[in-house]
Amino acid sequence: MKRLLLFFLLFEASFSASAQIAYTRTLDQTAFQSSYNIAVTANKTTHLIFPYEIKYADLGSKELVGDAIGNAGNVFRVKAAGRSLMESNLTIITADGRLFSFLVNYEESPPVLTYDLTKISAASMAPKSAKVSTGSNARLADQLNGLGELAMGSKRRIKHIGTEQQGVNLHLKNILYRDDVMFLVLGLDNDSKMDYDLEFMHVFISQSKKAGESSGAQDVAVEPIKVFDADVNTVPHRQQITKVIAINRMTLEKDRRLMVQINEKQGGRMLTLPIGTEELVAARPL
Repeated sequence: MKRLLLFFLLFEASFSASAQIAYTRTLDQTAFQSSYNIAVTANKTTHLIFPYEIKYADLGSKELVGDAIGNAGNVFRVKAAGRSLMESNLTIITADGRLFSFLVNYEESPPVLTYDLTKISAASMAPKSAKVSTGSNARLADQLNGLGELAMGSKRRIKHIGTEQQGVNLHLKNILYRDDVMFLVLGLDNDSKMDYDLEFMHVFISQSKKAGESSGAQDVAVEPIKVFDADVNTVPHRQQITKVIAINRMTLEKDRRLMVQINEKQGGRMLTLPIGTEELVAARPL
């Protein structure tokens, strides 16, 4: 009987050990995400400028204090609550779904007080950033293409926002959205006697400058998810085209504007279209 009980106990211990091995796995290094090293102090504030509005922030220690600046939602301020700060971490998720990870250490006199992450190219940021998203990329791309076509064929609903330069008119026709994607439907009319060759299209957020604010906090680039009819870059004279820009869905504070800027190739007819928070809030579902 004792031998049977001993056998049972050994069998159970062996089963438990094998179960732990079966359900425990070490993450491969390819799953690791690197962190940026930053330094903070107690008597000065460190600012982080992100390319998109901050949607989530987590301070790893009570010895760290910080938050996003209300009138500049892409700027995060952080400092040490005291000189006793041990190494901690800071996690930021921005409106484009990108996750930024920081290791924060205390320095009495940090060599840098402002970190401008808008200066880093998307390619160089890729190894140090992660997208917070779900779903198949192919399926999402197909769905996005279908929605872009629907937006392209939508009727003009907005008639009071436009700008004109030497016979070329850029105007906002509609703003639509589906889930977290917003579609800006733009019309480009060429009533001049010369073709209009579009060189580039730039989308950014602009806000009224205030005394003491850095220029980096004023204009924040918005990277389009996709531009529909991106290959059509010439508007023949006396003709018009429609462009649809898909961006992450957003709202803005009253002192901020979403700007769409296009420039003529080897020409001077630059067009800048301001879109206010009222129009963004009034976007209709697609």
